[in-house]
Order: sequence, then structure tokens, then C-alpha cells
Amino acid sequence: MKFEIDYYFEEIQKDELFYKLTSGKNKVLEIFDSSAKIIDEIEKSEKQEIHTDKIQENVKIMGNVYIGEGTQIEAGCIIQGPVYIGKNCKLMYHSYIRPGTVLGDNCVVGFSTEIKHTLMREGSKVSDLAFVGDSIIGKNSRIGSGVIVANRGFNQEEIVVKDENKQPIKLGREFMGVIIGDNSRIGANCTTSPGTFIGKFTWIY
Repeated sequence: MKFEIDYYFEEIQKDELFYKLTSGKNKVLEIFDSSAKIIDEIEKSEKQEIHTDKIQENVKIMGNVYIGEGTQIEAGCIIQGPVYIGKNCKLMYHSYIRPGTVLGDNCVVGFSTEIKHTLMREGSKVSDLAFVGDSIIGKNSRIGSGVIVANRGFNQEEIVVKDENKQPIKLGREFMGVIIGDNSRIGANCTTSPGTFIGKFTWIY
């Protein structure tokens, strides 16, 4: 089991939001703490800061949000703040963005897909009819249609994973979905268990 940021993500440019989230951090789970600070700032702003006019009919935006330039929001979408959505993203019909979500630039959320408390790095995509919760998705990674990222155990207790020696490691989190590195893919209709870690350049069929 690897927890180092470099194992999952590479070539983090200074102009990326992800650079701000990972600066000074060594462990991948620490990124959640950084994204929480951005969400807290949006919540404290007590406003909707929307820099795009590409919003179709019947879109519902609730709470405090930041939405960047050029982002397309198609009909029937629901955005429930606090959330951060970067530039030139595409939220397809009836997608649902729940609180605590941070989308980098050029991300895509598919038709009727639900994203909750998740960080999507620049250029990543979650396809149609999927659920992703409490996760971090690497640059240019893809989550296929119908994928379910389970984010809570049956016992509803702290999530425990095992290292390469099959020794238990407590994550200190009751909710935890998947960490998926850069340029990786999860194929259609897969389901991941709570606390799944997937390295970069990995394809799951």
C-alpha cells in the first residue's frame, strides 16, 4: 500500500489548482485537508461567484459556489454548494454535484452522474450514470459509465485497508472512496470498495 503523492500524481504545474492542494504535502490523504480549506473559503464567502453564461434551462444552483469561465452546465443539473468548479468544465444533463466537491479545469461529469465530496484533477472525466464519493481522481483519468465508487463500509465504522503484508491500516475516515492516479481508467459498470487505491497508468477492465 502506497500513500506517497508521487506514486499517484506527476507533472503538477504551478498554474494548476492541484499544485496548491499538494504543495507541502507528502501523503495522498492530506489532499483532502487542502481541498477542505478551499471549500471553507467558498462557504465563508456567502456568495455565488459564477463566471460563465453557458447555463441551460432548469439548472438549480444552491448555496455558495465558485464556477469558472467557459464551463458548460446542461439542462437539469443540480449544484449544491459549497463547491468549486474550474474553467471549461462540462456538466452533462441531470448531473448532480454535491457539497465539498472540487473540479479542476477541463473536467467532465456525465449524464445523471453524482459527484460528492470529490476532487477531480484537471482533464479528468466521470462518464454517465455513475456515483463517485469522497475520492481523488487523477489528471486525464476516466471513470466509465455505470461505475459505483462505494464510500462507506457495511459496518459504518472507520475504513480499514491492508498493506502488502496484509496488516490492517486504519485510514481515520468513516467515508472514503477511491484514490485513482493520473492517466488511469476504471471500465464501465465496475464497483470499487471503500478505501481503494489505484496507481497512475492503471486500467481496470
